[in-house]
Amino acid sequence: YAGSREALAAALTARKQWVDIDGAPQTSSLTMQAPLRKKKVGLGFEMVNDEIGPKSIIGGLFSYSYRIRLLKGKLSFGLRGGIYDYRIRWDEIKYRDKTEVYIGSQERRAAFTVDYGMYYYTKSFYWGLAATHLNRGRYAYYSESLSSSLVPHVFMTIGKGFQLGENIVFSPSMMTKGVKGVPDDVDLNLNFLIDEKIWIGMSVRSKYGLVFLAEWNVSEKFRIGYSYDLGLNKIGVLGKGSHEIHIGYDFNIFNTKTVSPRYL
Repeated sequence: YAGSREALAAALTARKQWVDIDGAPQTSSLTMQAPLRKKKVGLGFEMVNDEIGPKSIIGGLFSYSYRIRLLKGKLSFGLRGGIYDYRIRWDEIKYRDKTEVYIGSQERRAAFTVDYGMYYYTKSFYWGLAATHLNRGRYAYYSESLSSSLVPHVFMTIGKGFQLGENIVFSPSMMTKGVKGVPDDVDLNLNFLIDEKIWIGMSVRSKYGLVFLAEWNVSEKFRIGYSYDLGLNKIGVLGKGSHEIHIGYDFNIFNTKTVSPRYL
């Protein structure tokens, strides 16, 4: 995906999940990506921060993509590599056995990741395939008996925009997610773009529930969006929903029009 917006694109995302559960996941990320001047190569960078109970994860990831023209669009091949810094605060864990002795106060461990992706897109269609943690990076807390590995995940996404009228575009899409030993997840998304300004839509997420979203293209360069998860499984009902805010801005460094908003 790096470079596909044909601009220096920056985005900030913040998510608070299951707001009624103490220690539930909170995630924030900052991404930047752009094509180089000859536009066959794209570069990207991402900083991500996860907070889950007594554990926090900070990651720094770099992406490289190479794009070729294919039929009416472009096919991009990408590599991403980076490091995750894991921290666990042992003194914040609530042990069932009150006589349990804390293992220090805090530990830090690092794990490397190598990811691969493919992305094909035209002005109204896109398809992507990605696999993360191909190197199965390892990290260990306290001793090797508490070691863990990053497990590969595979993602596939596909979507297309349909012009329904002069001012309405219908953009259905689907994403599947798979990891060994866990049933696959599927997201079905139905989004509408009104007057090239307002996105509204919803997603049906298997084994979880519904997601409602809206985004406002304030200008050709600036956009802001919000989504709300309505979980219908046990943890979703207990958690009372999740909130996510997204802000993006495209710096038009090459004085070219950014990619069509029909499928983004």
